[in-house]
Amino acid sequence: MKIEGLNPYYSEVFDFLASKKKEAGLWRRERDMALTYRETDFSDTDAMLQALHELQRLNKIYIGELEDNKDFRTALKAEQPPLWEDFTAPPADNALQHSLAEKVYNIRPGEKDTGFISLGSATKEVGKWLIEKCMEDNAPFVIQFSDPTFDALVLNHATDSNVKKLAESFLAMTDHANRRMAAASGMPEKDPVKPDTAKEKLYQSILKPYGQRVRSGDMFFTLTIIPTRKDAEIDGIPYEEYTKLFFEMCDQPWDHITQAQAILIKELNAGKTLRMTNADGTDVSMNISGFTFCNSVIAKNVPGSEVFSAPQRESVNGKVIAKGRFIHDREIIEDLTMEFENGQLVRWHAESGQEAFEKAINLDDGARWIGEIGIGTNPHLKRHVANGLLVEKIGGSFHLALGAAYTLTEYGGIPVKVNNGNTSALHWDITTMLHGKEGCIYLDDRKIMDNGKWIDPAYDVLNRGWAAVPSAERPAYWQDYFENNQP
Repeated sequence: MKIEGLNPYYSEVFDFLASKKKEAGLWRRERDMALTYRETDFSDTDAMLQALHELQRLNKIYIGELEDNKDFRTALKAEQPPLWEDFTAPPADNALQHSLAEKVYNIRPGEKDTGFISLGSATKEVGKWLIEKCMEDNAPFVIQFSDPTFDALVLNHATDSNVKKLAESFLAMTDHANRRMAAASGMPEKDPVKPDTAKEKLYQSILKPYGQRVRSGDMFFTLTIIPTRKDAEIDGIPYEEYTKLFFEMCDQPWDHITQAQAILIKELNAGKTLRMTNADGTDVSMNISGFTFCNSVIAKNVPGSEVFSAPQRESVNGKVIAKGRFIHDREIIEDLTMEFENGQLVRWHAESGQEAFEKAINLDDGARWIGEIGIGTNPHLKRHVANGLLVEKIGGSFHLALGAAYTLTEYGGIPVKVNNGNTSALHWDITTMLHGKEGCIYLDDRKIMDNGKWIDPAYDVLNRGWAAVPSAERPAYWQDYFENNQP
C-alpha cells in the first residue's frame, strides 16, 4: 500500500514538502527521507504507520516555519517524544483488543465514508486493527498520532501567525472526514511539555468549527480511552487489575442496558425538574423541561454507558461537591466544590489543582455555564477513577459538563433536544458520586435513585449488569465470573 492511496490529503503533504526541497535547513535529511515514502509500497502496517508519524511531524515543522529554528530542534532532541515504533499496547489478550477496535470502528460499508483516526501512545494493537480494517473496506482515512510534547514544542516556538496556520492545517486535514475513530490513551507516564497558554488558546479558538462539527453530529465520533500505568497509579489500582476492569466494562449486556435506558429516558423526558444530593454536601437542581435525553451505550463511547441531555441554561442552582481526582488538559485536579446561581458557576474551590481548574473556566464566556447533564449507568464500575471517559460512565453517578452544549438534533436515529444554547471551546464533564454516598436523584420531587441505586425494578440491569440477566443468557465468562466473584 502506498501512502497516497490512503487519502488525497497525503498527496498535498508530499507536494508541500517537495516544494521545500531546494531549501537547506536543519531538517533536510529527514525531509528527503520522508519524500522517499511517496514511492514506497508498504507491505508492513507498522512500517507504514511509522512513516506516517514522521510525515505528520515534518509537515508541522514546515508549516510552523521551524525548519531553521535551532532552539526548537535542540528542545525536541532533549525530550525525545515517542514515535509510532515506541507506542505500546495494554497487557490484554489481542482478541479483547480487537473486540474493542471493532466497537470503535464506525465506517459504514457502501456509504462513501472518510475516516479520521486518532491514535494514542498505548493503542498499538487497536490502532493497527483500525487501519487494516479501513484498508480492507477501501475506506479513505487520515491519521492523527497523539504527540503532546512535540505539538507543545511546535506551538511554543512558532509565531502567532504560524500557530494560526497550524490550526488551519488541522481543519483542512479533517474537512472531508465524516467519521472519527479515536483510540486515545490515558495519562502519559512522563509529563509532556506544556504549551504556551496564549498560543494554545489561539490554536483552540481556530478549531471551533471542528468542535461544532463533532457536537452537532456532522462528524460522527466514536471514542475509547485505554488506561495507562499512570492512570492506575493515580487511582491506586494495580495496572493489570485496571486493564481487566476496563475490558470488562466494555463487555456489558448492552441490549438489556439499551432497553432499560429507553424506559428511563421516557420517564426523564416527561419530567420538569431534576435534583441530585449526596452525603458530601451536594445539593443541585435544574429545570429539564423541554429537553430530551440520549440513550448512549457504545455507539460513541467505548465503554458506555450513560443517559444525557441539557438543563435550561439559567436553571442550575445549588452546590456540587465532587470528591476524587479529575484530569483536564493532563493536569490533576482534586476534590472540587462548585456553587451555581441561576446557571452560572459563581464560587469554586479545588483542594489541589486550583490554578488548572481556573485556567479551564476562564477559557471563554461560556466555560462557567452548564452545557450537559449526564447520569452514568455502566453497572460494572462503582468507584471513582480519574480516566475522563470511564469516570462519567460510573453506575450511580452524575456529571455536569462545564461549557458547550451538544447541538445534536438526533441520536441513534431518534430526534432529540439537547442544545441549551451555551457555547464554549470547553466541554468538560465533572462527575459526582452517588453510589456509596447516600446519593439520591429526584425527578419532580419524586425519588428515583437511592444511595446510587435505581429504585424501579425496570432498571435492575443498570444496578447489577450481567447479574441481572438470567444465567442461561450470560456469556460463559460472566457465568464463571459470578461463580467466582459474588456481586
